[in-house]
Amino acid sequence: MPTTDVTRVRAQRGTIALFTAAAVLAAAGGTLLFGLGDAERSADPGPASRTAIPSATIGSSSGSTPPTPTSPTTSPAASVPSQLPAPMQEAARSFTTAWASHDARPGRDTAYGDASRRAAAYADGDLAEDLRDYTSGSAGGRQWQSWKDRQVQVTVTVLQVSLPDGAPALTEDSGFARVIYKLTEKPASGRTVESEEHVALKLRRIADGSWRVVGLPNV
Repeated sequence: MPTTDVTRVRAQRGTIALFTAAAVLAAAGGTLLFGLGDAERSADPGPASRTAIPSATIGSSSGSTPPTPTSPTTSPAASVPSQLPAPMQEAARSFTTAWASHDARPGRDTAYGDASRRAAAYADGDLAEDLRDYTSGSAGGRQWQSWKDRQVQVTVTVLQVSLPDGAPALTEDSGFARVIYKLTEKPASGRTVESEEHVALKLRRIADGSWRVVGLPNV
């Protein structure tokens, strides 16, 4: 394999690992810090809930300290009108829902990375490839085992999709979106935990005219 290819692969794997850790911390009840990078790949954390994709749907990395329950009220920001076209909003909404949702009940998801592979259908380029190839690390593995033991279903309710403050202006073929969503962790027994999260996405219009997510800036 040429040296440049080896370097690229190592860089991608490192980015994925960083993203996994960030996503796990996010679902613990915190929020993802939003920033916009200049380079599409350098800002792209790779697969989530994926822990790319842990998405946005991860609880604490140990699974022992669930986030504090919050009132299921809609965020005040949800009333702010979006400046993004409907097709772009729908792409961001679909990606986030797939990326942050997990189902550890019997007969449902088989691993933490299932969410990443679902999200890949709404992504393009290197991000889509990373999501399809995603394998959870130790943090994602511990979170999945905790959910599996308690038969937890993690669901997403998108509250708002809008142009992030300070983001570059939307162009005909690319732009950024900030998705605010409610994350609900419902175990087979015990209390249901809710938290409000947000994630920044970079989207691009592909050849057929549809929008796809191509990066998660500075996650």
